[in-house]
Amino acid sequence: MPELLRPGSIDEAAGLIARHGAAAAVLAGGTSLMRETYPSDEGYLIGVDRLGIDKVVSRDGGWSIGAAVPLSVLREAVPIAALQAATREVGGPAVQNMATVGGNLFARAPFGDLAPALLALGARLVFATAGGEETQPIEAFYADWANGTPPGAGLLTRIEVDAPAGSAAYMKCARRRYSTPSVVTVAACVEKEGDTVTDARIALSGASAHPFRCAGAEQAVVGSGLDEAAMAAAAEAAQDAVSPRTDAVASEWYRRRMTGVFVRRVLAALA
Repeated sequence: MPELLRPGSIDEAAGLIARHGAAAAVLAGGTSLMRETYPSDEGYLIGVDRLGIDKVVSRDGGWSIGAAVPLSVLREAVPIAALQAATREVGGPAVQNMATVGGNLFARAPFGDLAPALLALGARLVFATAGGEETQPIEAFYADWANGTPPGAGLLTRIEVDAPAGSAAYMKCARRRYSTPSVVTVAACVEKEGDTVTDARIALSGASAHPFRCAGAEQAVVGSGLDEAAMAAAAEAAQDAVSPRTDAVASEWYRRRMTGVFVRRVLAALA
């Protein structure tokens, strides 16, 4: 087994990550990581159970979510329906009680159901590095992924989320209702003045190497009344934007098609 290290502070943990580089992996809930590392005898596991990053703090207009907060705790602590819906789609109750918010953001496709919801909500990720604290928009974090592999950005300590200014929704396409990998996941947050969309964030996951916001789909609905034509144009733009692959869960064709179907369904829920 890899050597387990249990730093007593965030600064110590950031130093260990900087020192060991790719040989180190962060251990929080362990629901994904242990499947990948066991039974390897190499490297280091950096436990975060002594770092105090397992709390949700409410602040004016939003929440600061510790990276080690379990998904079941997140669901109860942050009353955003789209985010609550995403947590319900990750495994069953046992997994949700162990799996953490931060760990889910690093899960490779077709796992990692939280990412589209947090992308649509405009979340910001805060990292501890050897050089100090760094904050970046979640879309910038995923833009740095290479071939589906997360960047070495330091230790993710918390996720900052504001209450949505508009309406947000999340949906998952999967083979079974619960405890199943995603075919695709879609989330959207739409702001309106009267019946006209003034801003939109539409995020996709499961049908590309990493989650991302779909600019083409967003542009298709801004300025519209979320009518059938606008939703169809957004669905088509989303299908064109993804780069799915065929695996044991779904074919490339099915993932692309379901991307369009679920973009349309999410937008219809917000119309």
